[in-house]
Amino acid sequence: MTVFARKVLIVEDEPLLRSLIAANLERDGFQVEAVGSAAEARKAVKDFDPDVALLDIELGDGPTGVDLALILRRQLPTIALVFLTHIPEPRVVGIDNKKIPKNAAYLNKERIADPGVVIEAIEAALRDKVRSNFRDDKKDHRLTDVSRSQLAVLQMVALGMSNTEIAAERDTSVRAVENLVKRAFIAAGIDLEAGGNPRVTAAREYIKVAGLPYGK
Repeated sequence: MTVFARKVLIVEDEPLLRSLIAANLERDGFQVEAVGSAAEARKAVKDFDPDVALLDIELGDGPTGVDLALILRRQLPTIALVFLTHIPEPRVVGIDNKKIPKNAAYLNKERIADPGVVIEAIEAALRDKVRSNFRDDKKDHRLTDVSRSQLAVLQMVALGMSNTEIAAERDTSVRAVENLVKRAFIAAGIDLEAGGNPRVTAAREYIKVAGLPYGK
């Protein structure tokens, strides 16, 4: 009886990490196709016909990994999905958490230090048996209690935007932005009475959780 290797499509825009993941999976007997963008993935999937897609969420300009996952599920309804990202949950970068497809695994990139975890997550996704140990987006983090609008403002603060610039971006008044920024800082646990610049502190905390934001 011939046993065919499972096919894994890796979509990761960091070349070194992409190569590392690919090498680890190949050593474990998977057939791998590794690409760096959503556009490349859509081309590759036609010929490669993957059983599982291992996706970063932030892929630079163009569709996100979540967008790509939904596209792949329409093309290949049975494809297993594993997100591998530094983002604690999609909401932090403005993506609705509900867009994560059913039975998809979601792993923080820190967990690839143990290659076995990625393999286990893939196998769980292939069997439609993804449990909480492979859903890192369900865990609490520093910005868990920050609302979506507050997260958007924190992202703009991390980009170095002034309240006037944020008001123009959101089509609202500077006074409204001042109040929203203050509430966002409080929700994020920023001590407004402590020494130093609270905007710098807020930007630092946002970047710790979500990474460097993309420019507007």
